[in-house]
Amino acid sequence: MAARRVVVQLHYDVLSPYSWLAFEVLCRYRVPWNMDLKLKPVFLAGVMHLSGNQSPGLLPPRHKYMVKDMQRLSPFADVKLAPSQRTWEYVIKTGSMAAQRFLTAVKLECPEHLETLSRSLWIRLWTHGLEIHETDTFKRACREAGLSQELADKLIAMSTDKKVKELLKSETQEVVDLGWSALCQAFGLPVYSTDLPGFDKPQWFFGADRLELFAHSIGKPWLGPNPQKASKL
Repeated sequence: MAARRVVVQLHYDVLSPYSWLAFEVLCRYRVPWNMDLKLKPVFLAGVMHLSGNQSPGLLPPRHKYMVKDMQRLSPFADVKLAPSQRTWEYVIKTGSMAAQRFLTAVKLECPEHLETLSRSLWIRLWTHGLEIHETDTFKRACREAGLSQELADKLIAMSTDKKVKELLKSETQEVVDLGWSALCQAFGLPVYSTDLPGFDKPQWFFGADRLELFAHSIGKPWLGPNPQKASKL
């Protein structure tokens, strides 16, 4: 009898470096876990607002720790996190509304390209310290992913449509509502969720540092952040 396929939803924002870590690790576990990974772009600032939370990057002690944390996590997770001063300026001053609307349009129109285009924006911001809100940036990402100019223009136009704006808004609300009660709502990103036996609603986990616990909860092996490397040891 074939093993049950695990369906996992990853809620993320490219403004979040920890979302990138969870994204890459979960992508690597698609085969080892027999997993159907559903990518769901949401708006981090909206999650913070709806839950009454505050961005850790705005808290000086936490910000300093995050910088050191990413220096440690980058080689451990095999994800090139190298934020510069410009990165933090874009994070604080510009945000990710345009990027997340663009990715929502991609999800609607050509979801097979969502993984590649999301990764492209993460690399641009968190590896190279470049902006992720300009139209030319989205065009370049589409071109590098092999999309036609016609499709790129369509995605960029769609990103300003009411349908895309409303979908991003509703899926942002959805991730907050995953909480077990009004007093225990999702409050940041990444959040990944799945159905587990014995529960009447999806169970959610917060943070890239809960993937080992997540593996245990779904009854799958944890082989570190890169199972392909672990299998060669």
